[in-house]
Amino acid sequence: MTRQPLRIDPALNRGFEAFNRGELALAQIEYERARKNDPRNTDVLHGLAAIALRQGRLDQADALYRQIIESDPQDSVAISALLNQRGQVDPGMTESRLKSLAAAQPELAAPHFSLGNLYARMGRWNDAQPAYFRAFNAEPDNPDILYNLAISLEHLRQNKLAAQYYAQAIAAAASRPASFDRDQVAARLKTLQP
Repeated sequence: MTRQPLRIDPALNRGFEAFNRGELALAQIEYERARKNDPRNTDVLHGLAAIALRQGRLDQADALYRQIIESDPQDSVAISALLNQRGQVDPGMTESRLKSLAAAQPELAAPHFSLGNLYARMGRWNDAQPAYFRAFNAEPDNPDILYNLAISLEHLRQNKLAAQYYAQAIAAAASRPASFDRDQVAARLKTLQP
């Protein structure tokens, strides 16, 4: 018996490529097209949730992450995203859950990044910085991780290292969408350089 190769919906691929180019409207169209073919496809739902987050539609992102978890209760990326959004409600519980997720899947950036974000919101920069470094080790070309790592280093008065990561964040944002304003980061970088 011959197995047929796994076929990925071309609309899913086009959505992913458009998202990575920063063309969110086109990505939305393509992901919605793929969703019509497979409404429970978690890759499609992740793409739509990422677009919703970038556009500040947090309630919609939350609903999409819940759909993902209904399909795959162990999806650490979706769980981390939901915990990240709700961290202000119960920081202690959120910290505990994120630590467990990070320990269970240390190769994933999402739990470490969400943990860093939780610590940053709490002003716990000595804890945020290593969490961001772990996220960076898992996903070194993610501009948002690089940016948040730079912020944490700046709060710890490690300006030379912060400048290095700000520069890397700007470079990474040239090829991947980022949630920060590159011009503002470039201006910040100039203030840190001698």
